[in-house]
Amino acid sequence: MIRLRYRYRSGNTRTSVDKVFLNLSPDLGLPEIIFLKMVNHIDTLTLQNDLLQVRILPEFGGKIISFCSLRTGEEFILPPLNGYQHASSIADFSEHDGGGFDECLPSVSSCKSVEGEPAVPDHGDLWRVMWHIDSQQDGLVLHADALTRPLRLTRRATLKGSSLILDYDLYNLSDNPTSWLWSAHPLLRVDAGDHIVLPDEVDKVTVEYTAAGLFKSNTSITWPNARSTSGVITDLGKVTEKDGATAHKLFARMNQAGWGALYRHRIGQGLVIRFDPSALPYLGVWISLGAWPETGKKQYTVALEPTTSNSDSLASAQGNGTARCLDARAHCRWRLELEVLGASTSINLDDFRAMAALPRRLEQP
Repeated sequence: MIRLRYRYRSGNTRTSVDKVFLNLSPDLGLPEIIFLKMVNHIDTLTLQNDLLQVRILPEFGGKIISFCSLRTGEEFILPPLNGYQHASSIADFSEHDGGGFDECLPSVSSCKSVEGEPAVPDHGDLWRVMWHIDSQQDGLVLHADALTRPLRLTRRATLKGSSLILDYDLYNLSDNPTSWLWSAHPLLRVDAGDHIVLPDEVDKVTVEYTAAGLFKSNTSITWPNARSTSGVITDLGKVTEKDGATAHKLFARMNQAGWGALYRHRIGQGLVIRFDPSALPYLGVWISLGAWPETGKKQYTVALEPTTSNSDSLASAQGNGTARCLDARAHCRWRLELEVLGASTSINLDDFRAMAALPRRLEQP
Protein backbone atom coordinates (compact mmCIF):
# COMPACT_ATOMS: atom_id res chain seq x y z
CA MET A 1 0.00 0.00 0.00
CA ILE A 2 1.27 3.49 -0.89
CA ARG A 3 0.06 6.59 0.95
CA LEU A 4 0.36 10.05 -0.62
CA ARG A 5 -0.60 13.57 0.35
CA TYR A 6 -1.09 16.45 -2.08
CA ARG A 7 -3.28 19.43 -2.98
CA TYR A 8 -4.39 20.77 -6.34
CA ARG A 9 -6.77 23.24 -7.95
CA SER A 10 -9.24 22.14 -10.65
CA GLY A 11 -10.85 24.98 -12.62
CA ASN A 12 -12.60 27.35 -10.22
CA THR A 13 -13.04 24.65 -7.60
CA ARG A 14 -10.47 24.26 -4.86
CA THR A 15 -9.96 20.55 -4.24
CA SER A 16 -7.75 19.35 -1.41
CA VAL A 17 -6.77 15.69 -1.35
CA ASP A 18 -5.75 14.71 2.15
CA LYS A 19 -4.94 11.02 1.72
CA VAL A 20 -4.49 8.63 -1.17
CA PHE A 21 -4.18 4.87 -0.65
CA LEU A 22 -3.03 2.55 -3.44
CA ASN A 23 -4.00 -1.07 -2.81
CA LEU A 24 -2.68 -3.66 -5.23
CA SER A 25 -5.16 -6.45 -5.91
CA PRO A 26 -3.30 -9.78 -5.59
CA ASP A 27 -5.77 -11.67 -7.78
CA LEU A 28 -6.26 -9.15 -10.60
CA GLY A 29 -3.07 -7.11 -10.44
CA LEU A 30 -5.15 -3.93 -10.72
CA PRO A 31 -4.55 -0.90 -8.50
CA GLU A 32 -7.36 0.25 -6.23
CA ILE A 33 -7.01 3.94 -5.41
CA ILE A 34 -8.78 5.47 -2.42
CA PHE A 35 -8.71 9.16 -1.66
CA LEU A 36 -10.48 11.70 0.51
CA LYS A 37 -10.92 15.16 -0.96
CA MET A 38 -12.97 18.26 -0.27
CA VAL A 39 -15.05 19.57 -3.18
CA ASN A 40 -17.10 22.73 -2.58
CA HIS A 41 -16.61 22.28 1.17
CA ILE A 42 -17.95 18.68 1.24
CA ASP A 43 -15.66 15.78 2.11
CA THR A 44 -15.87 13.19 -0.65
CA LEU A 45 -14.41 9.69 -0.55
CA THR A 46 -13.44 8.17 -3.89
CA LEU A 47 -12.73 4.53 -4.68
CA GLN A 48 -11.31 3.86 -8.15
CA ASN A 49 -9.65 1.21 -10.31
CA ASP A 50 -9.15 1.06 -14.09
CA LEU A 51 -12.84 0.23 -14.74
CA LEU A 52 -14.91 2.02 -12.07
CA GLN A 53 -15.06 5.16 -9.98
CA VAL A 54 -17.28 5.35 -6.88
CA ARG A 55 -17.79 8.50 -4.78
CA ILE A 56 -19.28 8.66 -1.27
CA LEU A 57 -20.33 11.48 1.08
CA PRO A 58 -19.77 10.43 4.72
CA GLU A 59 -21.28 13.68 6.01
CA PHE A 60 -24.58 13.06 4.22
CA GLY A 61 -25.66 9.60 5.27
CA GLY A 62 -22.71 7.75 3.76
CA LYS A 63 -24.53 8.34 0.46
CA ILE A 64 -22.99 6.84 -2.69
CA ILE A 65 -23.34 9.73 -5.13
CA SER A 66 -21.53 8.26 -8.12
CA PHE A 67 -21.02 4.83 -9.69
CA CYS A 68 -19.29 5.50 -12.99
CA SER A 69 -17.96 3.26 -15.76
CA LEU A 70 -14.60 4.67 -16.80
CA ARG A 71 -14.69 3.12 -20.29
CA THR A 72 -17.88 4.92 -21.31
CA GLY A 73 -17.99 7.69 -18.70
CA GLU A 74 -21.53 6.54 -17.95
CA GLU A 75 -22.99 7.53 -14.56
CA PHE A 76 -25.45 5.00 -13.14
CA ILE A 77 -26.49 6.90 -9.99
CA LEU A 78 -29.22 9.56 -10.06
CA PRO A 79 -27.68 12.97 -9.35
CA PRO A 80 -29.23 15.16 -6.65
CA LEU A 81 -32.47 16.95 -7.48
CA ASN A 82 -31.61 19.57 -4.85
CA GLY A 83 -28.48 20.65 -3.01
CA TYR A 84 -27.10 18.63 -0.10
CA GLN A 85 -28.36 19.89 3.25
CA HIS A 86 -28.28 18.39 6.72
CA ALA A 87 -31.60 16.77 7.61
CA SER A 88 -33.40 16.94 10.92
CA SER A 89 -34.43 13.81 12.83
CA ILE A 90 -37.98 14.10 11.45
CA ALA A 91 -37.42 15.48 7.92
CA ASP A 92 -39.01 13.81 4.91
CA PHE A 93 -36.72 12.38 2.25
CA SER A 94 -38.58 14.41 -0.40
CA GLU A 95 -37.42 17.64 1.27
CA HIS A 96 -33.77 16.90 0.53
CA ASP A 97 -31.51 15.98 -2.38
CA GLY A 98 -33.65 13.09 -3.67
CA GLY A 99 -30.83 11.20 -5.41
CA GLY A 100 -27.94 8.83 -4.74
CA PHE A 101 -27.69 5.46 -2.99
CA ASP A 102 -28.76 5.49 0.67
CA GLU A 103 -29.24 2.83 3.35
CA CYS A 104 -32.77 2.59 4.78
CA LEU A 105 -32.88 1.34 8.38
CA PRO A 106 -34.95 0.45 10.43
CA SER A 107 -37.77 1.23 7.95
CA VAL A 108 -38.21 2.79 4.53
CA SER A 109 -41.51 4.56 4.98
CA SER A 110 -42.27 6.42 8.20
CA CYS A 111 -44.21 4.41 10.76
CA LYS A 112 -45.63 4.85 14.22
CA SER A 113 -44.37 3.18 17.37
CA VAL A 114 -44.11 -0.60 17.04
CA GLU A 115 -44.50 -2.71 20.19
CA GLY A 116 -43.34 0.13 22.41
CA GLU A 117 -40.28 1.00 20.30
CA PRO A 118 -39.95 4.54 18.90
CA ALA A 119 -41.64 5.76 15.73
CA VAL A 120 -39.43 5.82 12.61
CA PRO A 121 -39.11 8.85 10.29
CA ASP A 122 -39.39 8.77 6.50
CA HIS A 123 -36.75 6.56 4.82
CA GLY A 124 -35.35 5.66 8.22
CA ASP A 125 -32.50 7.06 10.24
CA LEU A 126 -29.22 6.58 8.41
CA TRP A 127 -29.56 8.93 5.42
CA ARG A 128 -29.92 11.87 7.80
CA VAL A 129 -26.84 11.29 10.00
CA MET A 130 -23.10 11.64 9.51
CA TRP A 131 -21.24 8.39 8.93
CA HIS A 132 -17.87 7.85 10.61
CA ILE A 133 -14.78 6.76 8.68
CA ASP A 134 -13.26 3.68 10.31
CA SER A 135 -10.65 2.76 7.69
CA GLN A 136 -9.41 3.66 4.21
CA GLN A 137 -6.64 1.07 4.07
CA ASP A 138 -8.58 -2.08 3.18
CA GLY A 139 -11.50 -0.63 1.26
CA LEU A 140 -13.65 2.18 2.61
CA VAL A 141 -15.14 1.27 5.98
CA LEU A 142 -17.83 3.56 7.40
CA HIS A 143 -20.40 3.19 10.16
CA ALA A 144 -23.42 5.04 11.53
CA ASP A 145 -25.74 4.61 14.50
CA ALA A 146 -29.51 4.67 14.09
CA LEU A 147 -31.55 7.26 15.95
CA THR A 148 -34.68 5.23 16.73
CA ARG A 149 -33.12 1.82 17.41
CA PRO A 150 -29.92 0.80 19.23
CA LEU A 151 -28.38 -0.33 15.95
CA ARG A 152 -25.02 0.33 14.30
CA LEU A 153 -24.53 -0.38 10.59
CA THR A 154 -20.98 -0.80 9.31
CA ARG A 155 -20.37 -0.92 5.55
CA ARG A 156 -17.14 -1.88 3.82
CA ALA A 157 -16.82 -0.85 0.14
CA THR A 158 -14.18 -2.45 -2.10
CA LEU A 159 -13.63 -2.77 -5.84
CA LYS A 160 -12.95 -6.04 -7.63
CA GLY A 161 -12.67 -5.68 -11.38
CA SER A 162 -15.96 -4.25 -12.66
CA SER A 163 -17.76 -4.79 -9.33
CA LEU A 164 -18.33 -2.74 -6.21
CA ILE A 165 -18.59 -5.07 -3.20
CA LEU A 166 -20.53 -3.79 -0.18
CA ASP A 167 -20.18 -5.82 3.01
CA TYR A 168 -22.62 -4.99 5.81
CA ASP A 169 -22.48 -5.68 9.54
CA LEU A 170 -25.51 -4.72 11.65
CA TYR A 171 -24.91 -4.75 15.40
CA ASN A 172 -27.36 -4.38 18.29
CA LEU A 173 -25.68 -2.02 20.75
CA SER A 174 -28.15 -2.76 23.55
CA ASP A 175 -28.95 -5.53 26.02
CA ASN A 176 -32.43 -5.99 24.57
CA PRO A 177 -33.69 -7.33 21.24
CA THR A 178 -34.88 -4.74 18.72
CA SER A 179 -36.97 -4.74 15.54
CA TRP A 180 -35.76 -3.64 12.11
CA LEU A 181 -35.89 -3.96 8.37
CA TRP A 182 -33.25 -2.88 5.90
CA SER A 183 -33.42 -1.89 2.26
CA ALA A 184 -30.79 -0.72 -0.17
CA HIS A 185 -31.96 2.49 -1.83
CA PRO A 186 -29.92 2.95 -5.04
CA LEU A 187 -31.70 5.53 -7.20
CA LEU A 188 -30.43 4.96 -10.72
CA ARG A 189 -30.13 7.41 -13.58
CA VAL A 190 -32.21 6.20 -16.52
CA ASP A 191 -32.70 6.82 -20.24
CA ALA A 192 -35.86 6.13 -22.22
CA GLY A 193 -35.36 2.67 -23.72
CA ASP A 194 -33.47 1.22 -20.75
CA HIS A 195 -34.60 -2.27 -19.72
CA ILE A 196 -35.23 -3.53 -16.19
CA VAL A 197 -34.14 -7.17 -16.22
CA LEU A 198 -35.16 -9.64 -13.49
CA PRO A 199 -34.54 -13.40 -13.19
CA ASP A 200 -36.81 -15.67 -15.23
CA GLU A 201 -38.23 -17.07 -11.99
CA VAL A 202 -39.84 -13.69 -11.31
CA ASP A 203 -43.15 -13.73 -13.16
CA LYS A 204 -45.23 -11.88 -10.57
CA VAL A 205 -44.72 -8.84 -8.35
CA THR A 206 -46.74 -7.32 -5.53
CA VAL A 207 -47.93 -3.72 -5.80
CA GLU A 208 -47.34 -1.62 -2.68
CA TYR A 209 -47.94 1.76 -4.32
CA THR A 210 -48.96 3.06 -7.71
CA ALA A 211 -49.67 6.60 -8.88
CA ALA A 212 -53.05 7.52 -10.39
CA GLY A 213 -54.51 4.07 -9.61
CA LEU A 214 -52.88 2.32 -12.57
CA PHE A 215 -52.79 -0.87 -10.50
CA LYS A 216 -54.48 -1.85 -7.24
CA SER A 217 -52.30 -1.66 -4.14
CA ASN A 218 -51.66 -4.90 -2.25
CA THR A 219 -52.40 -7.03 -5.30
CA SER A 220 -50.21 -9.35 -7.37
CA ILE A 221 -49.61 -8.52 -11.04
CA THR A 222 -47.64 -10.31 -13.75
CA TRP A 223 -44.08 -9.27 -14.62
CA PRO A 224 -43.05 -7.67 -16.89
CA ASN A 225 -46.29 -7.31 -18.86
CA ALA A 226 -49.12 -6.38 -16.49
CA ARG A 227 -52.75 -5.48 -17.06
CA SER A 228 -53.77 -2.14 -15.56
CA THR A 229 -57.08 -1.41 -13.85
CA SER A 230 -58.31 -0.02 -17.17
CA GLY A 231 -57.35 -3.20 -19.03
CA VAL A 232 -54.28 -1.82 -20.79
CA ILE A 233 -51.18 -4.06 -20.93
CA THR A 234 -48.12 -2.22 -19.65
CA ASP A 235 -44.51 -3.38 -20.13
CA LEU A 236 -43.06 -2.58 -16.72
CA GLY A 237 -39.62 -3.73 -17.78
CA LYS A 238 -39.11 -0.98 -20.35
CA VAL A 239 -38.29 2.54 -19.21
CA THR A 240 -40.32 5.08 -21.19
CA GLU A 241 -40.10 8.85 -21.46
CA LYS A 242 -40.64 11.01 -18.39
CA ASP A 243 -44.41 11.58 -18.25
CA GLY A 244 -45.00 13.25 -14.88
CA ALA A 245 -47.69 10.67 -14.04
CA THR A 246 -46.12 7.24 -13.54
CA ALA A 247 -44.72 5.84 -10.30
CA HIS A 248 -44.85 2.31 -8.89
CA LYS A 249 -43.36 0.53 -5.88
CA LEU A 250 -43.29 -3.21 -6.47
CA PHE A 251 -41.84 -6.20 -4.63
CA ALA A 252 -40.53 -9.46 -6.11
CA ARG A 253 -40.05 -12.58 -4.00
CA MET A 254 -36.62 -14.01 -4.78
CA ASN A 255 -36.07 -17.76 -4.66
CA GLN A 256 -32.89 -19.25 -6.13
CA ALA A 257 -31.71 -16.20 -8.06
CA GLY A 258 -30.69 -13.05 -6.19
CA TRP A 259 -30.19 -10.23 -8.66
CA GLY A 260 -31.84 -7.39 -10.55
CA ALA A 261 -30.42 -5.39 -13.44
CA LEU A 262 -30.74 -2.31 -15.64
CA TYR A 263 -29.52 -2.41 -19.25
CA ARG A 264 -28.76 0.71 -21.31
CA HIS A 265 -29.09 0.22 -25.08
CA ARG A 266 -27.41 3.52 -25.91
CA ILE A 267 -24.02 2.31 -24.68
CA GLY A 268 -24.40 -1.50 -24.69
CA GLN A 269 -23.74 -1.64 -20.97
CA GLY A 270 -25.68 -2.24 -17.78
CA LEU A 271 -25.65 -2.65 -14.02
CA VAL A 272 -26.44 -5.85 -12.11
CA ILE A 273 -27.10 -5.79 -8.36
CA ARG A 274 -26.43 -9.22 -6.82
CA PHE A 275 -27.36 -10.49 -3.36
CA ASP A 276 -27.99 -13.70 -1.43
CA PRO A 277 -31.76 -14.37 -1.41
CA SER A 278 -31.44 -16.43 1.77
CA ALA A 279 -30.32 -13.22 3.53
CA LEU A 280 -32.33 -10.73 1.46
CA PRO A 281 -35.42 -12.56 0.17
CA TYR A 282 -37.09 -9.63 -1.62
CA LEU A 283 -36.27 -7.10 -4.32
CA GLY A 284 -38.06 -3.77 -4.24
CA VAL A 285 -38.52 -2.10 -7.63
CA TRP A 286 -39.21 1.64 -7.64
CA ILE A 287 -40.13 3.15 -11.00
CA SER A 288 -40.66 6.92 -11.13
CA LEU A 289 -41.22 8.67 -14.44
CA GLY A 290 -41.63 12.10 -12.90
CA ALA A 291 -44.63 11.56 -10.59
CA TRP A 292 -42.68 11.93 -7.31
CA PRO A 293 -42.29 13.92 -5.16
CA GLU A 294 -45.57 15.79 -5.16
CA THR A 295 -43.85 19.18 -5.11
CA GLY A 296 -40.56 20.48 -6.46
CA LYS A 297 -38.24 18.73 -8.90
CA LYS A 298 -39.36 15.26 -9.96
CA GLN A 299 -37.50 11.95 -9.98
CA TYR A 300 -36.91 10.18 -13.28
CA THR A 301 -35.39 6.99 -11.96
CA VAL A 302 -35.48 3.27 -11.32
CA ALA A 303 -34.32 1.78 -8.03
CA LEU A 304 -33.51 -1.91 -7.58
CA GLU A 305 -33.64 -2.47 -3.83
CA PRO A 306 -32.57 -5.76 -2.21
CA THR A 307 -34.37 -5.89 1.13
CA THR A 308 -35.33 -8.00 4.10
CA SER A 309 -39.07 -7.33 3.75
CA ASN A 310 -41.87 -7.12 1.19
CA SER A 311 -43.08 -3.87 2.75
CA ASP A 312 -41.53 -0.43 3.08
CA SER A 313 -43.09 -0.01 6.53
CA LEU A 314 -41.63 -1.69 9.59
CA ALA A 315 -45.09 -1.68 11.17
CA SER A 316 -46.54 -3.48 8.14
CA ALA A 317 -43.62 -5.90 8.14
CA GLN A 318 -44.39 -6.70 11.77
CA GLY A 319 -47.93 -7.47 10.70
CA ASN A 320 -47.00 -9.77 7.81
CA GLY A 321 -44.14 -11.56 9.54
CA THR A 322 -41.23 -10.15 7.50
CA ALA A 323 -39.82 -7.78 10.14
CA ARG A 324 -36.50 -8.81 11.67
CA CYS A 325 -35.54 -8.90 15.32
CA LEU A 326 -31.88 -8.64 16.32
CA ASP A 327 -30.98 -10.12 19.69
CA ALA A 328 -29.04 -8.22 22.34
CA ARG A 329 -25.40 -7.61 21.31
CA ALA A 330 -25.92 -9.73 18.20
CA HIS A 331 -24.67 -9.19 14.63
CA CYS A 332 -26.32 -9.71 11.25
CA ARG A 333 -24.17 -9.66 8.10
CA TRP A 334 -24.88 -9.59 4.37
CA ARG A 335 -23.28 -8.57 1.07
CA LEU A 336 -24.23 -6.73 -2.13
CA GLU A 337 -22.35 -6.69 -5.40
CA LEU A 338 -22.91 -3.98 -8.01
CA GLU A 339 -21.39 -5.18 -11.27
CA VAL A 340 -21.09 -3.36 -14.59
CA LEU A 341 -21.58 -5.79 -17.48
CA GLY A 342 -20.02 -4.41 -20.63
CA ALA A 343 -17.31 -2.66 -18.61
CA SER A 344 -14.60 -3.54 -21.16
CA THR A 345 -16.63 -3.86 -24.37
CA SER A 346 -20.25 -3.25 -25.41
CA ILE A 347 -22.76 -6.13 -25.23
CA ASN A 348 -26.31 -6.54 -26.53
CA LEU A 349 -29.41 -7.10 -24.41
CA ASP A 350 -29.53 -10.87 -24.96
CA ASP A 351 -25.91 -11.29 -23.89
CA PHE A 352 -26.53 -8.99 -20.94
CA ARG A 353 -29.46 -11.15 -19.79
CA ALA A 354 -27.42 -14.32 -20.15
CA MET A 355 -24.45 -12.90 -18.24
CA ALA A 356 -26.65 -11.53 -15.46
CA ALA A 357 -28.33 -14.92 -15.06
CA LEU A 358 -25.13 -16.98 -14.85
CA PRO A 359 -25.09 -18.94 -11.58
CA ARG A 360 -22.98 -17.05 -9.11
CA ARG A 361 -22.02 -17.84 -5.55
CA LEU A 362 -22.05 -14.56 -3.66
CA GLU A 363 -19.69 -15.04 -0.76
CA GLN A 364 -20.88 -13.69 2.56
CA PRO A 365 -18.74 -11.30 4.60
